[in-house]
Amino acid sequence: MLLTPLGAIKLFVNDKEVDFTAIKLDNLAFQYRDVNGRYLIQYEYKSEYKNQEIKCCIPVIDVKGHIESGERLEAIAFYKEDIKLTIGVEGEFHNPKYSDYTGEYLSNGIQYKTNQTTVDRKLNFGVCWIQPVTEENDVQTWFGADPTLM
Repeated sequence: MLLTPLGAIKLFVNDKEVDFTAIKLDNLAFQYRDVNGRYLIQYEYKSEYKNQEIKCCIPVIDVKGHIESGERLEAIAFYKEDIKLTIGVEGEFHNPKYSDYTGEYLSNGIQYKTNQTTVDRKLNFGVCWIQPVTEENDVQTWFGADPTLM
């Protein structure tokens, strides 16, 4: 579990909670200068697992998420008062030609969906939050939660 200002981040595999280690990342780069927390969560997927749903979410969140996708990035952001938290994954859910897995947005997070053809790999979740969020620094969590920039 990773504690954030909007609640605990948890990881579920096929709806069963699993333990994970959150790797704290630095904020020294210009595009992350105002963020308060920046973490990488990795799940070691093995092809013998076949079909899995790997969810990274905040089970107790009570605000609506906003989709913030980009090239090879799927991300969802949650705003509450002066806090913004973004969870991102590598991929393009609407374009499966880029990968051997898909995923989807959830009301409280985001998930990878593996299948029979998914190969062994680390599935990465980026988590980043900022407080206070402003118009000027809002984009920093989007960059900070991009697993390809970690």
